[in-house]
Amino acid sequence: MLRSNPAKKVAFITLLSASMGLFTANVAAQEQPFELGVTKVSNGDVVSYQGECFKAKNSPGTWEAPKSGSWFWEQVTCSNDTVEPPVAPEPPVVEPEPPVTEPEPPTTDIPSDVTPFVLGETRVVNGDVVSYQQQCYIAQNNPGVWEAPKAGSWFWKSTNCGSTTEPPLTCTLPEVLIDNNQCVIPPVECPDGSSAATAEECPVIPPVTCPDGSTADSVELCPPAKVVCDDGSVVDDIAQCPVTPVTCPDGSTANSVADCPVTEVPTSMTVTSDGKGGYLIPRAEFVAIEKSLTSGELFDLVRSDTVTLDNASVEAVLPLRAANPENVKRAESIVDEALWEFLFPIRNPAYTYNRFLQAIAKFPAFCRTYTDGRDSLAICKRSLATMFAHFVQETGAHAPNWEGALGNPEWRQGLYYVREVYKSESDTTGPYNKCTGWAGERWPCANKSYFGRGAKQLSWNYNYGPFSEAMFGDKMVLLEKPELVADTWLNLASAVFFYVYPQPPKPSMLHVIDGTWQPNAADKANGIEHGFGSTIQIINGAFECGKGSTTAQAKARIAYYKEITSYLNLDISGEKLDCADMKAFDTAGAGALEVYWDKDWGWDANTPGNHSFKCKLVGYQTAYSAWTAGDYELCVEDNFNVQATDANGEIIPK
Repeated sequence: MLRSNPAKKVAFITLLSASMGLFTANVAAQEQPFELGVTKVSNGDVVSYQGECFKAKNSPGTWEAPKSGSWFWEQVTCSNDTVEPPVAPEPPVVEPEPPVTEPEPPTTDIPSDVTPFVLGETRVVNGDVVSYQQQCYIAQNNPGVWEAPKAGSWFWKSTNCGSTTEPPLTCTLPEVLIDNNQCVIPPVECPDGSSAATAEECPVIPPVTCPDGSTADSVELCPPAKVVCDDGSVVDDIAQCPVTPVTCPDGSTANSVADCPVTEVPTSMTVTSDGKGGYLIPRAEFVAIEKSLTSGELFDLVRSDTVTLDNASVEAVLPLRAANPENVKRAESIVDEALWEFLFPIRNPAYTYNRFLQAIAKFPAFCRTYTDGRDSLAICKRSLATMFAHFVQETGAHAPNWEGALGNPEWRQGLYYVREVYKSESDTTGPYNKCTGWAGERWPCANKSYFGRGAKQLSWNYNYGPFSEAMFGDKMVLLEKPELVADTWLNLASAVFFYVYPQPPKPSMLHVIDGTWQPNAADKANGIEHGFGSTIQIINGAFECGKGSTTAQAKARIAYYKEITSYLNLDISGEKLDCADMKAFDTAGAGALEVYWDKDWGWDANTPGNHSFKCKLVGYQTAYSAWTAGDYELCVEDNFNVQATDANGEIIPK
């Protein structure tokens, strides 16, 4: 995405304001006294403060004290009738100087077993005792290498240098450690935005309107949403819908393609003329070939990891809610609301903690429970750290010295942008609209612009459409309302969607992190191994990897990852973090999975014109997806002027 550096923007505005000030600096205005924290002004207002006069610019708040050289104020000449000049101070009375008393030297009797703390280098765990500026401190709440020890700090507790045996206090979730070394349960966020000790103590809010038109005290208490079946009947659950049989390759019927008897896949299509210049092929042959080409262990793994939770259940998720899905509870145990605030202190208000939990709920494979011996908690931590590091690079402010950063380092400036810089919802055209050709036919533009939105900065109509199908089962929802990717829980769900879905021949980042993907000889020959570096290759390898030396973007991602993993107490020693020597993933790699259909340009001696009348799986994006049943038939029909027929040879309407 295109990104604006707020610091540079400030510098430009300051220069422009300074130039304009040449015309206004000596213009007298009617000043008003400025009282810190009280006086509200608009740009151009003139105030008096401590005997001097200033003109407001760049919208100062009530706490921006007027001063010379400020970004918010321009010093001007006072009008003589409103402000008295400052009174010259009386000359000071010279008193005889008292005798100089030398200060006592600081205590240096620090035990030898106490580790000296070196800023930016010393790593500690809770309970470690360090010395810093001739004082001793006990680590708590996981300080990083840049949190200097000091009295009253959240991360450190002062201690007597002569006593280093005080054990650290360990809290049990959901408790947290506070400054006076006590474990407390943090308040919960209520539905109305307030906080309370427990969910039961939250204020009662007006009833919500349920999908069926009734009202309830909360979404959780709404009656289950009704499901409209394919035959038009309405039931409580999709499992109660009547099953529409499919025609199997042998002519029999079954509840689904997977239930069809195993049949031999035809090597040559049965093609007949329709008498109008087109051709007819039995649907049974399409079904058999599609099933054959999309069966296998890797296809099954990806299918299971891209399963989604229904949206009603997603939208019912709340922090610390007892009925939250298991994967959400695991994420909550690692990143609670207080830590979310700490990691993303200047984020856009659209990125709420509740939406973060809803995004995870949508994809049960994220932070799931592994039953094969893998450490579910460690994988969840590493997944969150990986995703957060990429958040900072993709949507961070990247302005450590900017006033708006509030003193936060770059690794804690993520999620600052929710829309691509200089883009707005009033845009209806733009460089991200591919409205013609196969992309426009399959993912039609709806007089909208598909610029970057959300934590992953989702772009292009041919990405909004598939994401919409995954979220709603309807491509047009987000093609018609792309703003939902910025303004709802989809702003974070779009990033999780990208995390769990593969990009052939690249594996998914989930499979890289949880170990499902194992690099083969071809991957290793390309320098691709387990570790954070592989995820950089997946997300932006063409620009940031394989350059022989670490690019600035990759270096930044690695720095953010190190800070976040350190804060989460994750051991990343031995992990390959860089991608400078990595070549791109290719079709010989272990993650190669071709998931789109395209025309098979081969030939068949037994068909009209010797055409293949088939489609093949490819690794580049087309209008036909292997994840969508029936797309194989559409691919053949569109490329060879074909219509499908039923078991009786009758044409099946599209």
